[in-house]
Order: sequence, then C-alpha cells, then structure tokens
Amino acid sequence: MQLRAFPLIAALVLASPLLAQPKPAARPAAKAAVKAVDWAARVALTPQGGVRLGNPAAAVKIVEFGSLTCPHCKAFHETGLPIIKAKYLAAGRVSYEYRPFSLNGIDLMAGLVMQCLPATAAWGFVNRTYARQAELVQPFQTIGEADRTALAALPQEAQGPRMAELGKLPEFAAAAGVPRSRYDACIAAKPGMDRLMAIRADAVQNHNLTGTPSFLINGTMQTDAYDWSALEPMLITALKTAEPRK
Repeated sequence: MQLRAFPLIAALVLASPLLAQPKPAARPAAKAAVKAVDWAARVALTPQGGVRLGNPAAAVKIVEFGSLTCPHCKAFHETGLPIIKAKYLAAGRVSYEYRPFSLNGIDLMAGLVMQCLPATAAWGFVNRTYARQAELVQPFQTIGEADRTALAALPQEAQGPRMAELGKLPEFAAAAGVPRSRYDACIAAKPGMDRLMAIRADAVQNHNLTGTPSFLINGTMQTDAYDWSALEPMLITALKTAEPRK
C-alpha cells in the first residue's frame, strides 16, 4: 500500500552428581539427547514496539513495517511469513520482527491495543486482525457523515478513541480476548502511542519507507520488496553473506 504524506495524529484519525565406580568393561554412558530448539515458537516484545519471532541472535534479522489495514500486508502474512517460519526461523538462522506502521486512524487505534498486550497475546492479535481484516475495517467505513463532522470537532486527543467507538473496535478487541477494561487502558496508554509514533518516524525518516509492507534486512531497507516473491531472493543473498561456507 502506498504511503501518502499527512499530519501525524490528527490526520491518522480522519516481545554434577558424583560418579559411581565403573563396572568392568562398562561402556561410557551415552549423552542425553539435546532437543532441538524450535525458534519459530519463540515470541518476544522488542524495545522498539514490535513483536519478534525466532532467535534474537540470528545471523539475519528481518523487520517488517506492516499496516494492520493493508491488504498487501495481509497477503504477505498469509503467504510469505509461513515459509519464513518453517524454512528459516525454526533453525534459528533468521529472526522476524513485526512493527505496526500506522497508515490511518484504524491502524493507530488497533495498534494501541496490540501495544499493551504481552508478547503471545500481541502476536495473536496481529494474526487475528489479518485473518479478519474486513471485520476490522468495514465498521469504520460505514461511519456516517454527521458522526464524522462531530468527530472532527472534538479535541485532538478525543478523536481517536471516539472514532474507535464508532468503528466498533471495542467489540473487535473483545472477540480477540481483550476485555473492555483492558481495552480502555490500552487506548489511554501514552507509552503505546509514543511507540507507534516512533515506529512511524523511524520508518519514514530513517529508512525512507514509501509503502507497506516494507522490510529491513539487518537494518537495511530492501528496495521494491513488497511481497514474498521479491523478498525471498534478498533474504537468500543476506544468508549467504552472513553465513559464508566454511
């Protein structure tokens, strides 16, 4: 989804025991088998406000800037990410971090819910949101003109929460397992808003983001990589560089 320039918050609205004596001819005890770590199952919040899957010490680190309302982000989440998890994350070679990028007010308010949840719940919310993206977006699209006019007349800090009410975000969050008391605390949490604004500023100002999804590989923005078919060759190249043959 292409990014358009607009004012930040107002415009967005509109992660040893002792040995026994050996017996004669006894063979050394076999070492206990070490169970391989499935890094794809490791989920953690990151200081930047994202959710990371995989080995934090992986040689190659992917960061996705994704919008919860972006159809292209949904497509990547459903087609590319499962391959990354199965083929690269599980063995610990790659880590993947999702950072919520706010394209609009829906992203901003839904991102606030995600921001105040623990790691597993936050990632579950992201998964559910992409799986039911139309259910999230459609109520916002049906907000009437009178309500929009009244919304624009509210103080800036009240516009987002009121828009979320009109768009039935509390009901969407409740269906995702977030009770109303937790929802209200999430929406009001200033640290969450600060992290979302920092993610947006970092992506635009430091990495020249032009659309979503966009991807960093080891801190470098990948040019014209908006889907898995474009990203995979870049990932393979990064792995060859980071993991040279011995």
